[in-house]
Order: sequence, then structure tokens, then C-alpha cells
Amino acid sequence: MKMGRVILVLGTTSGAGKSTLVAAICRYLARRGVRVAPFKAQNMSLNACAVEGGEMAWAQVIQAWAAGVEPRVQMNPVLLKPLGSARSELILLGRSAGVVESTTFDAYRAQARLVAYEALRGLLEEYDLVVAEGAGSPAEVNLKEMDFVNTGLMREFQAPSILVADIDRGGVFASILGTLELFTPQERKLLAGFIINKFRGSLEILKPGLDFLEERTGKPVLAVFPYLDKALPPEDSLDIQDGGGGKLKVAVVRYPHISNFSDLTPLALEPQVTLIYTQDPLEVAAAHLVILPGSRATLADLRWMKDRGLDLAVKLARRRGAWVLGLCGGYQMLGDELEDSVGTDGGGREEGLGLLPLSTLMTGEKRVRPVRVRRAVDWSWMPERVDGYEIHAGKTRGGAPLFYLEEGGEDGAWGERVLGTYIHDLLAQDSFRRAFLNLLEAESRVDYRVYLREAMDALADMVEAHPFLVEWLESMTVK
Repeated sequence: MKMGRVILVLGTTSGAGKSTLVAAICRYLARRGVRVAPFKAQNMSLNACAVEGGEMAWAQVIQAWAAGVEPRVQMNPVLLKPLGSARSELILLGRSAGVVESTTFDAYRAQARLVAYEALRGLLEEYDLVVAEGAGSPAEVNLKEMDFVNTGLMREFQAPSILVADIDRGGVFASILGTLELFTPQERKLLAGFIINKFRGSLEILKPGLDFLEERTGKPVLAVFPYLDKALPPEDSLDIQDGGGGKLKVAVVRYPHISNFSDLTPLALEPQVTLIYTQDPLEVAAAHLVILPGSRATLADLRWMKDRGLDLAVKLARRRGAWVLGLCGGYQMLGDELEDSVGTDGGGREEGLGLLPLSTLMTGEKRVRPVRVRRAVDWSWMPERVDGYEIHAGKTRGGAPLFYLEEGGEDGAWGERVLGTYIHDLLAQDSFRRAFLNLLEAESRVDYRVYLREAMDALADMVEAHPFLVEWLESMTVK
């Protein structure tokens, strides 16, 4: 059997645009009939999605959609979900493998490397080309010996690679040259060239810098990409931004361990919505809709809210007529009490906001699965059925159910202008988002799936507009 090839997208820093570039390349090649798949050996993210087989980072889910294939956990075989205090939950091939600490990372990497490379080899048996994404910077000399995501993968698979740098942050030439200086001769040989990302301005002004870079390194600049207005959902909480400028004010409480913030991306696109991520009690109290998003440390984030008076601000907003929506960890916070006797969420007990008659007990069991639900309450505004997924630990009891699970059981609860649910991706369902916005006297004007397709096609068009990059990609494609 003829194996496919792997190419590697590296970045000079986190946030340089690796995830977007992988999606762009996947979309471009898929449109040309190439069997292509994304891959990231290890991702560190609290933005995960449940797929068949377990959970994986949202970034690789989006990249799979761009490639026109179903997301699979093999595309993100190792996922680290930060817990704070240098601890992370380790997800291997979609399943939790416990908690690792910084002092035990070396031992975990040996196992993770084997899992990741076996997954990649499996993908290479199925696809013509696998577009792998690096993580952070490939030039961290203190980590390089144990690396299996960046230069470690490059060497293991002899993967031709490109290096992307964010010019919007400044220092783009220094960051490229500094990264290349820390590469070995073998790694420099595998580096095909550079991509300058997020450029705003005249190429004529930039050209002397590009000429200098090519002359100094002997490597070509394959493309200069513009700063895109239409972008994909953010991978990291550092990249989430406020959105819109409409009449409906939506305040998302941005606690320290916010997770699954991809739930809110569709809402931020709506022109009649102003969505802000905030830690300001005054902004929360003045909102028309307050959202308590997912949390990877629910008890700790609830205590953090109380320390800042945000719990009182949520209650004040509701008394003033606002709606409150709690998602996953935010749903747990809406109840009367949360208890963690097994240390899943740091241990202890905490009184909730008391907006719904609920109690939550944290357990060692984690539920990860796609779901379909139907409404359990006779509200004409709410769609009869919606799809989503669950990623949560803990069992919540009490309250009038919001949904019935198709396979049996109940989910969520509701009260006066209060909704809570474990179901992620509700707001990505156009039927639910439109109905909910109509309830709040705002009109939905976004078809989210159409938006994503257009965003992916815009990325592919961007690739196609750069002949040097296209020529290199064509040379990498297995026929």
C-alpha cells in the first residue's frame, strides 16, 4: 500500500496562525480532490468537542470540516486540558487518562509520543496528505529533546515544513531568524519556506524585508496573508474577542477557567447582538442576557465570582429583567449547592447562585458524547429537537427539566428567565439561536453553517492567490 505524505505547519509563536493555515490548506486541497486530513499530535486547550470515540480539540474539528471529512480523535490524539497549578487532564485518543503534573510531564511524553505517532501513521494509510500542526514555538530549547509535536515530528517523519509568523505583533523578521537559528542543520533542510501572516499595508513597503529574509536564509517567502475579517472560531481563550454592535447586550462572565467558548461564537456573529466577555459586575448587571459558560474548575470559578461580586451582579441583572443562560459548568453554578467529595474539581462544597432548585455532586465519571434532545417544556418559541454534545463531570439533580434526551433521561432545568443545560453547541443550531433571540426581541441574521463554509472557502481562495505556496503544495501531493 502506498502511504500518504505529511507536511508540517510550524509557528514562531502561539497564535501565529497555524490552526487557520492548516484549515486553509485542507480546504484548498479538498477542493482540488485531494484526500487530505488535519493532525495535531498534542493540543493544549479547554475548547473541546465530543465526537464519535471521545473528545478532541475544537481546532481540529474545524480543520476536519474544512477538509470535508468527519472529525476523528486520531486527528488530535493527545489533548491537555489545563486545571491550574501546573496540572492538566490528559486525554489520549478521546478518553481521559487522568491528571498529569509538570513534574511528571517527562514520563507522560514517552507514552503520548507513541500514541500520537501511531495515530498519524494510521491516517497516512488512508489519506494522500496529512497536514500536521505544530504547537507554540518549535524553538524552545529546554523542551526540544522531548518534543514530539514540532521538530520531533519533523525529524521522525522527515516532514517538509513551513514556518508561519504573525507580522501584526511586530518583530516578524527577528522571530523568524531567531527560530531558524535554533534549528539543527537537518531541520533547516526540511524547512521549505515562510509565510507572513496578518499583514495590513502595502506589499511594496514590505518587499525589502522579504528580499532580506530570502537572501539571509536561502529560503523563500511562500505567501503573505492579509488580516482576515472572516475568521474561524478561536482555539485559545487568549484569542476570544468581543463581537457585534447590536441592541441586545450579552455579557459572558469570563472566569479564569472558562472552557468550551466555541459555544458562543455564533452569537458573536449576529449583527443585532453586542457580546462582551467581562469580569466587570457593572457590565453584567446592565446586560439583557447573562451567560455563564463552561468551566474546567467550576467550584473555583464560582468562588472567584463571589469574591468579585459577580454573583450579585447576575442576580441583579435577572431582577432587572435580563435572562440568564448557564452552560455546563455555568449550569451547575445556577443551583443551590455544588459538592466535590472526590476531588474532581478541587474538592469541597460551595453554595450556588440559587437561581434554580438544583444540587450537583462531582464524581469521577466523565460523560462525553454527541446527543440529540427534544424539549421537555411546552414553550412554542423553542424548537422541538436540537443536536449538541456533552462533556462534563458531575451529576445534577432537581428542577423542572429543560430537555429529554433521545436515548432516555433528562437534561437541564429552567425557571423564571433562567435556563441551564449540559448541552453544548445549542447556539450553533440556527433553529435554537433564532428562536432564543426572537424571545429576547432580536432578529437572527446568520446561518452559521453557511458562515463556516464561506469562511473556509475564503481561506482556500487566499491560498490559491499565492502561486509559490500553491506550487509547493502541488509538489507535496501524492498522486
